[in-house]
Amino acid sequence: MLMVEMRSRKERLEVKSRRLKAKILQEILVPERIVLAVIPIILVFWMINSVTNMSKNWGLQQEVIEREVELSYLNLEVENYELENQYYASEEYQELAARRLQNKKIKDEVLVYLPKNSERARTKHRAATNEENRIKNEKSNLDQWLSFLFNL
Repeated sequence: MLMVEMRSRKERLEVKSRRLKAKILQEILVPERIVLAVIPIILVFWMINSVTNMSKNWGLQQEVIEREVELSYLNLEVENYELENQYYASEEYQELAARRLQNKKIKDEVLVYLPKNSERARTKHRAATNEENRIKNEKSNLDQWLSFLFNL
C-alpha cells in the first residue's frame, strides 16, 4: 500500500486514464455495440429519405392528375370547336347567315313583326308565380309533399 501511495499525482492520473481507456476499448467499443448504435441512425436516415420520396411522389402524382384533367378539358374544347366548324360549314348555317346578312327570305315565306310586350304581358307570369307561392305556403308540410310527389 505504501507503494501505491507513493506514486505522484501525475502517475495516478495516467493509471486512471489507462484503465478508463482499457475499459472503453474492452466493454464499450466492441463491434456488437457499435453495430447496435449505428443501425438506429441508419434507420432514421432511411425513414426520412422514404418519407421525403413519398411526399415528392404524391406531389408529382397530384400534378399528373391536374394535367390529365386539363388535357380532358382541352380535348372537349377541341371537339366543341370541330363541331362548331362543321356547323359553320353546313348549308343550313350558310343559308341562315346569308338570310340574316342580306335580309333575304325563301319563296312563300312570310315575315311577321310582333309588337313589343305590354307591361301587363311582362308581369302576368310573375303575378301567377307569387300567387302559387302564397298558396303553397298556406298548405301544410304534408300537403306540400303530397302535391310535390303526386302532383295533387
